[in-house]
Amino acid sequence: MTLRNRLTRKNILIAGAVLAVALIAGAYVALRRPPRAEMARYVPASALAFVEVRNVADLADGLTGTKAWKELAPLLGISSQLRQIGIASDLIGRAGIGPEEAVIAGRAQYALALTGFEAETGLGEQGSFLRLRPSIALVIETHSDPGVAARIVRERAEILAQRVYGEAAVESVEDHYGTELRVFQGPQPDRQVVAAAIGSVIVIANHTRVITSCLDAISGRAPALAENSTLKEKRPVVDRDGPIFAFVTKSGVRKLVEFGPAIFASRVTTDPDRLGALTQIFGQLSKETIEGVLYGYEFASGGAVERYLTVLRPQVATALADPFKKSDNPTFDSLGLVPPEIEDFTILSVDRAGELPERMLKQLAPSVDLVAGMAFREFVLNFRKQLGLEPGESIGGAVGNEITLLKFNDAEPTAMIVSVTDKERVWAIAEKYLKRDDSTVSTQDYRGASVSLSSNQDGRAAALVGDYLVLGTRDQIIRVIDVSSSGAGLAGDRRVKEVMAERPAN
Repeated sequence: MTLRNRLTRKNILIAGAVLAVALIAGAYVALRRPPRAEMARYVPASALAFVEVRNVADLADGLTGTKAWKELAPLLGISSQLRQIGIASDLIGRAGIGPEEAVIAGRAQYALALTGFEAETGLGEQGSFLRLRPSIALVIETHSDPGVAARIVRERAEILAQRVYGEAAVESVEDHYGTELRVFQGPQPDRQVVAAAIGSVIVIANHTRVITSCLDAISGRAPALAENSTLKEKRPVVDRDGPIFAFVTKSGVRKLVEFGPAIFASRVTTDPDRLGALTQIFGQLSKETIEGVLYGYEFASGGAVERYLTVLRPQVATALADPFKKSDNPTFDSLGLVPPEIEDFTILSVDRAGELPERMLKQLAPSVDLVAGMAFREFVLNFRKQLGLEPGESIGGAVGNEITLLKFNDAEPTAMIVSVTDKERVWAIAEKYLKRDDSTVSTQDYRGASVSLSSNQDGRAAALVGDYLVLGTRDQIIRVIDVSSSGAGLAGDRRVKEVMAERPAN
């Protein structure tokens, strides 16, 4: 081979390598997603809450990749090609090649903002009713040219309005600081669909006041939710770049507790006395203590991970630090009694768990107003009454450091597993709990455990299982005993171990 031939081949190899690198770099740049926008900048600071969906393609891909989807989709007759649709949408969005709306769907970020709501109560044929009329806006960052966003509003807003109101929708055009608002009025004067485009952002709302508040935030004429100190500081705690993030502001919490306490309390108990106490304490303390609530959702290990964070006022958090002081060397052994089929569970491992209500009352009362303090005091007294405790009587020395709450499903009451250090003393209190309202108690033996059944109409029962007191219904306790005997509890569940390993050290 001559020197010239060797140089020619060398040049070809070099040129080929350079071309390959250029193609790879070009493909990377061409298929790279547009920079992510901070959607909270498009939401007014006065909003009560907002939910962000970063990318629909990612959401579809993650959902169809979960174990639950793979098992349920064939049974429900859902096409297995949905995952390919998500992948194709992502590719179209990255490449920017394809139908205009498909490109936007693959690139867009979404935010749903709740700016307020009105409640209407009345009496109908089926009794009293409560109607909520939310003020909402859908904000879409299209990551496209402003002309494209404006054209979509012109061409598609009318179709959306007709789907909502039918042919009765009446269109008008308004101006807001140079931004054109397309307003579609429904049959009722207070019902609207309003759409506008500002830059690459499309906003759709159900009233002009809602859309103008978003436009003012986007343009900088009014403060945006992105400046909320709680959101800026605490978002990284729950937001791990998953497809969904949500935030409820302090004003949102205050507004929601005007009608929400009964909804949340009903998940814990159906007893009228306890429900009333929980409703009152939830409403008053939420207004006085909560700065915001954050939520993050992501896919991992073939499932979904949800993270919640309730942010307390600094003085309240300081007051609760002592009652909720973590126990030394927590074992979480109660997980061995938790059936794997339950809907969810809450496990507390705190120092002197049996005295927790009283210690919370002592520390929290000075940090809230008089009404909230009185409400909390009544809650603690009612809680002690439910357990059959006399004034001045305490269970602190008889109970260990671990309490686990089990929610089997919405139809069943919450069950409780309590670690015990003095079985005789704890069981004396449990008998008072079973005999409340002059109820009688009967006993059944099951797998070596004695299950005590109350004649109380709520079906309460109790049993000592190893070093734990289990309170719940008979069927719930039987399931706990079965799991304890077979070793099939959640203590060995890989996903639970992963979550427990990630918990904050303090």
